[in-house]
Amino acid sequence: MTEYSHDTTPEIRKLWKRDIPDITQHLLRLDTGTRHSRFGIYVKDDFIKGYAERAIDADTLVFGAFIDGQIRAIGELRGLSQAWKHGAELAVSVEPDWQGKGIGSTLFSRLVTASQNRGIKSLHVVFLNDNRRMQSIAAKHHPECHSDSGQIEARFDPAWATPMSLASEITEDASAFVRQLFRVPTQKRAGRHI
Repeated sequence: MTEYSHDTTPEIRKLWKRDIPDITQHLLRLDTGTRHSRFGIYVKDDFIKGYAERAIDADTLVFGAFIDGQIRAIGELRGLSQAWKHGAELAVSVEPDWQGKGIGSTLFSRLVTASQNRGIKSLHVVFLNDNRRMQSIAAKHHPECHSDSGQIEARFDPAWATPMSLASEITEDASAFVRQLFRVPTQKRAGRHI
């Protein structure tokens, strides 16, 4: 299901350290309920800022969904260094105005493909019992679910890497890189052109 509105298809690409200010702004735009759904607890701006500063590291792969040059959603694949032993964790956040349009599903699928291409054998996602959107996204991957203390943990095993999954990730990365090279700066933000 790809269902975008605003006549805009998001550009999805991997995020890097230079994207931390944009990740921070995205997470700060999440309302109280969306923050609670994403982190499982109510969090304040200081928590968000600290989390964003640590979002990009060698143990995590992050994708961003850009609409009109701004990150409107991110997907995270965490625990890569120990994934062979414990599996990796998936997380997605989508700004309220962009929820229910297929962006979270698209990010989730990109993360599953990335995990598949890295030989990760087990994936899990934890979400609140009332987070119906995340339940719907996870259900597409036929997980084994366990509920405890108001949260659901969904676990599933991604398929093995295939020539098509590898080619898909390489093509998407190359395409995003080329778009970045030829992007015309349209606005100045925080002392840098975008």
